[in-house]
Amino acid sequence: MTNTYVRKFVLDASGNLFAGTNGGVYLSTNNGTSWAKASSSLMTTYVLSLAVDAPGNLFAGTCGDGIFLSTNSGIDWTTVNNGLTATNVSSLAVSGTNLFAGTPSRGVFRSTDNGNNWSQIDTGLTITYVHSLAINSNGYVFAGTQGGGVFRSAQVTTAIDEVVGAIPKSNILSQNYPNPFNPSTVIRYRLPVQSHVALKVFNVFGQEVTTLVDELQEPGYKSVVWNARNATSGIYFYRLQTSGFSETRKVILLR
Repeated sequence: MTNTYVRKFVLDASGNLFAGTNGGVYLSTNNGTSWAKASSSLMTTYVLSLAVDAPGNLFAGTCGDGIFLSTNSGIDWTTVNNGLTATNVSSLAVSGTNLFAGTPSRGVFRSTDNGNNWSQIDTGLTITYVHSLAINSNGYVFAGTQGGGVFRSAQVTTAIDEVVGAIPKSNILSQNYPNPFNPSTVIRYRLPVQSHVALKVFNVFGQEVTTLVDELQEPGYKSVVWNARNATSGIYFYRLQTSGFSETRKVILLR
């Protein structure tokens, strides 16, 4: 890596490590031993922030050109700035289907469709110079500002289809968030009918590490926190089993 000004690191579910620098985005596939420029197609060269969501979409917030999206690990990029009235994006954060962008001029924006459309969400945010964003396991968004300290969202973030009281149409096991994590992460799933639910975590050898859920549950949107304070760093798998449904996803614990 020839650029020494590194603004942000982000790790995807496959273990790819991305670095946002004043010379674009760099990629390491061997834990930082060697680096290569992720793509020459990224139009801007000054990357302020990075984020990756559960499906693996990579977002880059830049200085002067808004936000770019890559769906293939940084090889190709497209701009996703519709409704984003700020060109400098100092921070990015993901919660489920929600993508948040902090800016140094216009506060916080949110997108629920992979950045294709943005809306400004700054009610009560008296300082609009936002340096950093974070989302805790309960879904609250925290904004670190210049001169005004920290603000917290009045409500938790919820995926757009997770309406209180709604009954989902199918079984779905979502990717945990955050991922990678330390020491806690949230696993969300949905049940269309009453089912006996078993949600368990396994190591790479197929050995059961912990049981998070083992009970009869009513239909609806569910979430459970895995606190891995007693587990070692590495790759794990969590499996959801109900009547007629089974799905497994990978999770990474980084100490």
